[in-house]
Amino acid sequence: MRIFKNSGVLVCSSAFLLALGTYLSTIEVPVWVGNEHEPMRAYLPFGFFLWILALLFLVYGTVSGARKLPAAQLRTVFLRVSLIVGLTLGVLALTSTFLPWVIAERTEPFIETRAGTFNVGRYYALTGFDLMTGINHMEGDVISLVFVGAIIGILHIPLLTLLERERTDAMGAFLFFLGGISIIGPVALVYTHRIWWINLKHWIGVLGFSVMFESPGMGFLIATSCAIGLIASGIITTIKLARQRA
Repeated sequence: MRIFKNSGVLVCSSAFLLALGTYLSTIEVPVWVGNEHEPMRAYLPFGFFLWILALLFLVYGTVSGARKLPAAQLRTVFLRVSLIVGLTLGVLALTSTFLPWVIAERTEPFIETRAGTFNVGRYYALTGFDLMTGINHMEGDVISLVFVGAIIGILHIPLLTLLERERTDAMGAFLFFLGGISIIGPVALVYTHRIWWINLKHWIGVLGFSVMFESPGMGFLIATSCAIGLIASGIITTIKLARQRA
């Protein structure tokens, strides 16, 4: 149990439990209600328990490693860069949820014998919060994982860098990978379900069609860049660690 007295291990465990609890809270399983199955978040209580455990690990790890904080200088440029990169990408990932993830245009041209032809285009945007509160719960729920990636970048990576300056490589790589994977999951799901598709529709009795075109918004692109940046940082940290041990 000595390993759990290490502040860095506690911080990493906190990040992992946070991500796992959030993922479990998004899983919907069919539950028989009345005369039919309805999707329900059966693992939400367990996810809530993991969130509390993650908070306790984070607090205990911070308190146990606080004695190292007075020596405020980071000894290597690499550690300073890791702190800045993690913090910056975390803030950007959090900001991306407030920006449009999907930009949609709805065009409905009609061809009629009397009224002639007209074309109406309507634009609207769906932010990360809009996806979370929308009809498609599967898409919306996983956006909460972007918050997990942002929290890891804003909180866990800087804390680990400050508390474990001399032994942060392996644990830092783990946090970079975990933050990047937490963000890339929602990005991939939104991409496969909402991005770059056209829906054609025909009305009976009217010669015409409806076209729905959706493209990635700024929030989607920023979140994608943050995920790539976090994973790339994890790879760089892993390579640095491998060279040190070689």
